[in-house]
Amino acid sequence: MYERLKKFWRNSASYVYAKFVMDDRLKKLLKYGVSYADASEILPPVGIPSNFFDKTYLSDQSWWKEKAQAWWLEEPEWEELLRRDQAPIPDRENREGYFAKHHLAFWISGYRDYRKTIAAVEPYGIRGGRFFDFGGSTGRVFRHFEFQSDQWDVWSSDFKLSSVGWNQTHYPNSIKVFLNNSNPSLPLPDSYFDLVSAFSVFTHINETETAWLLELRRILKVGGIAYITIHDEATWLNMVPMIKNKVEKFRPDIADLVELPEGKTVVTFRDDDPYNCHVFHGRQYIENVWGRFFEICEIKSLNHDQQAVVICRRPD
Repeated sequence: MYERLKKFWRNSASYVYAKFVMDDRLKKLLKYGVSYADASEILPPVGIPSNFFDKTYLSDQSWWKEKAQAWWLEEPEWEELLRRDQAPIPDRENREGYFAKHHLAFWISGYRDYRKTIAAVEPYGIRGGRFFDFGGSTGRVFRHFEFQSDQWDVWSSDFKLSSVGWNQTHYPNSIKVFLNNSNPSLPLPDSYFDLVSAFSVFTHINETETAWLLELRRILKVGGIAYITIHDEATWLNMVPMIKNKVEKFRPDIADLVELPEGKTVVTFRDDDPYNCHVFHGRQYIENVWGRFFEICEIKSLNHDQQAVVICRRPD
């Protein structure tokens, strides 16, 4: 009887251990093996930009008038800028929730970031050419490269099927949009782009970070610029409530720290999707790790709301 009970116990323990190991492996498989992020339903657009022209809003609001940026000092001709852009604006569910139902604010935020980008890269000799918006969602930024200038050949990709489907339906075919997956590989030629941007992309990449950096380096021309936003030390000090709540829930060990820990800090909030974490980068980490692949030209804190921008140049 004793031997039978001992055998049963051993088998039960093995089963529990095996189940624990398999559950852990299944989570990793789901995390690394799923190629595309959860997709939203593709909803009808809310209208074209000029539908939302609002003189009162434009005169009462000033959140885009940042002291460090000079593009708005000559008051933009908003009505004309909106008229140039005939592509529809996506529903909030198809634009990562940006600006909720404030469609004009959504459009202005993309125009502001477009103007910031071109102002930042001009000193490095980038004034036009091929532009690739990596993880460009539904065109908050890249639409302005297309409609507000004739100097750019515009490309974009995303790993969310609904975003790419929306883009293919509603943007002109002069904008080259395609679906990439979560693995660091892009179906693009070497040394092809003058400018690559990644807005709120490396804020969510953990293990594959350096491989993606190398892939962006590969597709840039020598001397080309990668314009990449990150969460840095200033982001940590000015953390928005949504991210703060995630840190408190999933990383209580660091939630009360006044200063960002050194290196790279990762807050993982799910295991079954490649979009699974918030990532913070210390400046020294950027210099030590990213600086192996790029010339780190500038790191500007709080340059895109709470995010910093890293201006990276592909060396010879």
